[in-house]
Amino acid sequence: MSKQDSGVLKKLIFRLDGTADSKKVEFTSNAGTRWEAELSIHSGTSPQSPNLLILFRNRDNVVARQRYTLVPPGYSKVPTEAAKQLTEEDLRELLAESVQV
Repeated sequence: MSKQDSGVLKKLIFRLDGTADSKKVEFTSNAGTRWEAELSIHSGTSPQSPNLLILFRNRDNVVARQRYTLVPPGYSKVPTEAAKQLTEEDLRELLAESVQV
């Protein structure tokens, strides 16, 4: 296993307990519902690397099913940088396109 591969494996293991490579952003939907978007796990910044995953959690109804989607191309593949680039309107659009878990 190469050194780079072990880094990705470590990120995945740490991700299971919520401590690795993620950034949480809170926003309000057009309907007034509070949501939390968690941008998580990046596996590199090369053009072949996959885009970031966004998990959406409804902050007003914790039993509501979570939703997910991918950050579109053109945004950073590093969670903290992508969180700075995405506006609240971008997050609303991504939420509208997301899929229930």
